[in-house]
Amino acid sequence: MTSTLNLDQDGMAVLLDIHDILMTWNASELSVLQKVCDKLRSSLHFDLVWGGLISPNNNLSISAAAGVDAEQVTGTLLTYSDEFEPCRLRQCIDNMVPVHLSEGLIALNSQAFDQLPEQTRTLPTVLYPLKLNGSCVGILGISTQKPQQQKQHEQALLQLTAQHAGFALGMLRSFVSKDNDQGNLKLAAAVFDSSLEGIFITDTDGTILAANAACNRITGYDSLELIGQNPRLFKSKQHGEEFYTALWNTVRQQNQWEGEIWNKRKSGEVYPEWLSISAIKNEQGQVQNYIGIFIDISKQKAAERHLAYLAYHDQLTELPNRDLFHDRLNMAVLQAKRSQQNIAVLFIDLDHFKYINDTFGHATGDQLLQQVALKLASCLREEDTLARMGGDEFTVILQEFNNRQDVEMAARRILDALDTPFLVEHHALYVSASIGISFFPDDGNDASELMKRADTAMYSAKNDGRRRLHFFQSSMEGYSLNRVAMEQHLRIALEQNEFIVFYQPQIDLTSGRIVGVEALLRWQRPGIGLIPPNQFIPLAEDTGLILPIGEWVLREACKQHKLWKNTRNLNLRMGVNLSSHQFKQANLSTTVTNILKETGMNPKFLDLELTESVAMQDVYTSLRTLKTLKQAGVQISIDDFGTGYSSLSYLKQFPIDRLKIDQSFVADIASDPNSAAIVLAIIAMSHSLGLDVIAEGVETQEQLKFLKMHSCNEVQGYLFGRPMPADEFSKFLYQWPGLKALANQHYSP
Repeated sequence: MTSTLNLDQDGMAVLLDIHDILMTWNASELSVLQKVCDKLRSSLHFDLVWGGLISPNNNLSISAAAGVDAEQVTGTLLTYSDEFEPCRLRQCIDNMVPVHLSEGLIALNSQAFDQLPEQTRTLPTVLYPLKLNGSCVGILGISTQKPQQQKQHEQALLQLTAQHAGFALGMLRSFVSKDNDQGNLKLAAAVFDSSLEGIFITDTDGTILAANAACNRITGYDSLELIGQNPRLFKSKQHGEEFYTALWNTVRQQNQWEGEIWNKRKSGEVYPEWLSISAIKNEQGQVQNYIGIFIDISKQKAAERHLAYLAYHDQLTELPNRDLFHDRLNMAVLQAKRSQQNIAVLFIDLDHFKYINDTFGHATGDQLLQQVALKLASCLREEDTLARMGGDEFTVILQEFNNRQDVEMAARRILDALDTPFLVEHHALYVSASIGISFFPDDGNDASELMKRADTAMYSAKNDGRRRLHFFQSSMEGYSLNRVAMEQHLRIALEQNEFIVFYQPQIDLTSGRIVGVEALLRWQRPGIGLIPPNQFIPLAEDTGLILPIGEWVLREACKQHKLWKNTRNLNLRMGVNLSSHQFKQANLSTTVTNILKETGMNPKFLDLELTESVAMQDVYTSLRTLKTLKQAGVQISIDDFGTGYSSLSYLKQFPIDRLKIDQSFVADIASDPNSAAIVLAIIAMSHSLGLDVIAEGVETQEQLKFLKMHSCNEVQGYLFGRPMPADEFSKFLYQWPGLKALANQHYSP
């Protein structure tokens, strides 16, 4: 049996409106049927809706119609005697099942339909029986061009409408007919037992006289338990006495009330229902009974709650979404204004998350976001609001803190928590975050300003190197605009030949010779001058421009190496940095090989440098990529060593040639025992693995003496030479002591 609970929200609304029409007890049968046709036509947009009741002499008179040619259809008399066999109308009436007439109204064999326009009389039609007490009392006809495309819930709605219309028309006959009196209530109870809606009938004192099977099923009481009781039996504690007083005042004044009410089942369970109470009057206009018709809307309410939840929560992480976050922030601002308290807004953006999606796929990225959401939540209090704004952006509202240090501690907990790798589908993935923080009322007086300034501070943190937090400062105001302008200029810089490659020497500590050079990118922006890489490289990475720029740097470095080889017979090792985005490209080895062939550079002199954190982000993928590059004949160096999270068991599997000690450790080796110990450990480990080691950022004689004393292989830094353009570097080479001895010496990697 079809249930109203299969209807969607629109279908439920239509059914409730039809209930209102059918329960108009002081109206005629024909007017009720006409209103039903009008409602179905306007709500479901059928071409023609019509209906009629069966007369005692086995004729069906179409007494109501809505839609095209409705006035010509109304009044048509249909017969279903045996002489018209096979008769589709009789099939519907006898079997009480819907009957489809694909050929249209003409299948009903009425001469009246011959006068209709062809497009109307050939409209495909479905006949629905109006049922009453086990028999058919009438027909509801739906004529429309595409019945086969009716949605399932529309078909259920039409069958329910036909069934309830039959019941209601029968009730009208029972209660309004001159021949019926109070004794007919028992017959009415038997009739309405087939209804899917719960129905009970009371006398004027509110004593229940009859209840149908659906009422028993919904409330949990059987008929014997209900008859003689007052509907107060169903009362829950969800409404006060004023609610019931207003309800009955409406019934007495308007003869009807309908609305949502919370009642209680026999089991004690409280549930929501849609209830309609109508007063039934006799011929003298006096109320003789009340009838209550109700639908259990528990599932509908649950669906509404679920839809409301989806509307305000992120489906992936189940965190509050952008809309709910803004609502809560607005509320927090109002509360803070009243109580004169502070609010902190944290804008959190994951670093380089786009490339996790690009490398491992969106399914892996989604799982990582779910784990990140849980990790962020674990760093916060229950009263704090954490939301996902979309993509890899999260936001936090902090209230009830003592000072800015408390907020900074919360933000640093987040940064530290993200240092632990996330295990996703056997991949150990590392992800960091940049956090911008704004305060109410210092940085903004409303939610919009607070969000804008936290976002600005976040971009400032990202531009400063990522994995850090920045508090908003007024000096950042123009940052977003500057960022947009810089991105626009950056996109055309490559086409306009605004990039330059600088070169910095690398010195062998045993011989004192220049054995290598690192290629470093600079941007010579017209009208502004030389822009350092930390001001535009992060932006290039965010926008994806780092890929064509990185390929350009590699090609320029290889061309320069070939030029030095041809003109001065120099075979220096050429170090070129690979960004994380380049390293994750599936065709990296092919790109490198093609550039080497294009420029004519010997692969053994090319040293590709990647940072420790990039190499360890996905060990197994990194291992495959590095082996493929080594097969191309190039050298591999791990840059910024000591700042990542390398595992020796993995590191020894990598086909690498050298480690580069990060300059942050070298800077303090002469004064900080911890930095000195780290450098010594890296040198010892490198030699035990058969790797060379090069120290970056050497600027003092004390640093040089320490490194030479402890057998560091090579050094690089301002003490020996700053990064310089190719022409200047060529001159620098000839000024370096021992150059003549080096000129004809081939460097063997």
